[in-house]
Amino acid sequence: MKKIFIITFIVILFVLAFAFYKLVFSQKEKTILQMTEDEAFYLEDVRIFGNHMNLSGCLDTKLDSDLSLILKSDEDEFVIDSTFSSNDGKTCFSLSDKNNEGINLDELNEGKYLLLVKNTVEKDEYFYTIENSTDYKTLEYYTITKNNKNNKIDFKSVTDEDLNKNYIEFNIKDTKLPSDVYDITIDPGHGGYDPGASYTLNGKTYNEADLTLMVSLLVKKELEDLGLKVKLTREDDTGLYYYGENGRADIPNDVKSKFSISIHLNSDYGIMSYGGVEVYTPNDVNYDLASLFAKNIGQIVGYSKKATDKVSNGIYFQYFTSRDIEDSRKEAIEKGNKPYDIKEGAPYMYMIREVGGKQTYAYVDGRNEDVGINKYYDAIQVAEPYLLEIAYINYESDLYKILNNTDEFATAISNSMKEYLKIS
Repeated sequence: MKKIFIITFIVILFVLAFAFYKLVFSQKEKTILQMTEDEAFYLEDVRIFGNHMNLSGCLDTKLDSDLSLILKSDEDEFVIDSTFSSNDGKTCFSLSDKNNEGINLDELNEGKYLLLVKNTVEKDEYFYTIENSTDYKTLEYYTITKNNKNNKIDFKSVTDEDLNKNYIEFNIKDTKLPSDVYDITIDPGHGGYDPGASYTLNGKTYNEADLTLMVSLLVKKELEDLGLKVKLTREDDTGLYYYGENGRADIPNDVKSKFSISIHLNSDYGIMSYGGVEVYTPNDVNYDLASLFAKNIGQIVGYSKKATDKVSNGIYFQYFTSRDIEDSRKEAIEKGNKPYDIKEGAPYMYMIREVGGKQTYAYVDGRNEDVGINKYYDAIQVAEPYLLEIAYINYESDLYKILNNTDEFATAISNSMKEYLKIS
């Protein structure tokens, strides 16, 4: 009897302590909201590209003061690098015109934060909530694995009925990656029915598909040695379609990768007089990661001398021109298909454009059954995609290096990710 009494007493204490905690926490949360103005900003756009979130929004009032976008909790305040502008009676904020800039989600601390605009007038501070006017009321993000640790970030719209206020919350908790979530996807180019480019050296013919798989398997191992969780689109000589179940353009976003790296070998007609690396990038990005790929792989094979589509040494952006779009339209009509809505300036490479969804102007929307549908063609949360032409298969010096120094290419790629992600 005495034992039952003690157990009951402990349970009651636990329930009371939990209720008190909830009451105090709720009151703290309301205290932050009670500091906000009645008028609210409204969120117009939200996107996640790789490990960065981009936001933009407006207030239907012109404010001429010191404004900042912040994430605020009871214990912490994180200032977000943003730009404010006032015109036409409105005040608007934006983060960056680069897809891979904005809030680095991997750098946020654990906790529950409100997304607010802080207005500083002399020594006084005023706060505005931000109502979510987009179609994306909730988003879920898992941070890159570092030191065997991940955070889960829940971005959600919340309504406080007592205060009659709508606001945006970031809830960040320590977690483990679910079994179906990965950090990085590696795509070994071609495979199966599609051997890619080929070249015969000393009486033996080498296929691009075999060599890209050889490099990719080593990249996977090296990235995993850094603690990252890596998905391969193929692990053997399997032929993959771009879309549908196990479609190589779908897989990076199926597994919620933050980065997609498609590995290829370049080729051209005849005997090449040069080789070298070509790193193809998405549109509207900073070139921090691309520069690391180009520099590290370039130390093995040098930079390609190709001038077309060149951004800088080893970095390229191939895009749709008006002529490309017209050619695509004519080809579709000849085949009895409906022409796609292609934006001039969209990335030309499938494994960049279609992986990057809305932000890279993906267009395979299912209108043509023989092609299929990219289920992420209009997605706003996608992997940041790159295509690496690590060397020329028909430049013999490059091919020798691929065959005899495969591990150097893998190390160059993994070290680029290590440096970019600041993994110690």
